Amino acid sequence: MAKKKDDAFDQAYSRGAKVKRFFTIIVFILTVITCIQLFFIHDSKQFNRQVFSLIQYIAFFLILNSPKLLKKYHLEVPVEVYIVVTIFAFLGLVLGDGLNFYGRIHWWDSLLHFASGVILSFVAMWMIQMLIGRHERHQLLDTVLIYIFVASFSLAAGAFWELCEYTTDDIFMTNNQQYMASTRGTIITKNDVPLVGHAALTDTMKDLALDLAGALVVIAYECSKKGIQKKIKKKKSGETSKMSE
Repeated sequence: MAKKKDDAFDQAYSRGAKVKRFFTIIVFILTVITCIQLFFIHDSKQFNRQVFSLIQYIAFFLILNSPKLLKKYHLEVPVEVYIVVTIFAFLGLVLGDGLNFYGRIHWWDSLLHFASGVILSFVAMWMIQMLIGRHERHQLLDTVLIYIFVASFSLAAGAFWELCEYTTDDIFMTNNQQYMASTRGTIITKNDVPLVGHAALTDTMKDLALDLAGALVVIAYECSKKGIQKKIKKKKSGETSKMSE
């Protein structure tokens, strides 16, 4: 019975299944390579780095299989949301943390925070459509409130993520909030030097600003899309009235 449900999921979400298969192969290969390397590493710093990468790969596998888990609680994840979240998790967990893109590429963290603002805003729009209906008509005030909710949702999720980063850094002595002056990577050592004063707050404030910027891009996109739809509707109604005359 469980296998039939899994097959039905793969058929209904064929695109999601292809994405899942593609990333599963890549991350499985990385996981195997990392496990093999653990047996040949004698340096404690490198060993900790590889263990940390392994944890990120496991976390990514959990995200890959999250729709099936949510389905048990009667929650359906749209295939578009699943694909976008999976790609984002791959960029953050696998490339960012696992392969240390955060340390190697200085703008990688900023790119992902901007992208998260965009993704979270589309998720917020999806939530609104589920609550009030896709074809519901709204007044101008309702539209403004929707956009305020979208921006607030993106900022709130970004702030919650910063709290998670702070907690993780405090417990595991990592550098998720990039408060170190000597490295931008997630793993730190006793020799790394922290930022002092106002400079230590820069990364958090920049991340929240990028979350908001991503939300504003989505809001601008939705506004322009509605404007185009109104023009098309107005043009069609004009053509219809001419034909009736």
